[in-house]
Amino acid sequence: MKLSITRLQGLLILPILAAMSSCAAYSVVNSDRYSGSSSAVPAEYIPSPGFCRIWFKNRDPEQQPAQGDCETLKQDIPENAVLLKG
Repeated sequence: MKLSITRLQGLLILPILAAMSSCAAYSVVNSDRYSGSSSAVPAEYIPSPGFCRIWFKNRDPEQQPAQGDCETLKQDIPENAVLLKG
């Protein structure tokens, strides 16, 4: 059985789309101060859409501050932290 290139591409795109849709969407606002941030934040600690969270690199997830208003939190981000935007 010979598969055409178009058919093969169609079969490969489905698992890729499924994997991408399961990824949580968030951004690191000041990533220049923090490396490896995307893999360091467990999915359950990513802020909800429209909210932000200050994330400290050297703290356990349970010790991170709660999510809050982005405009308020971005006013005072400590040097050893980043602002995660949901």
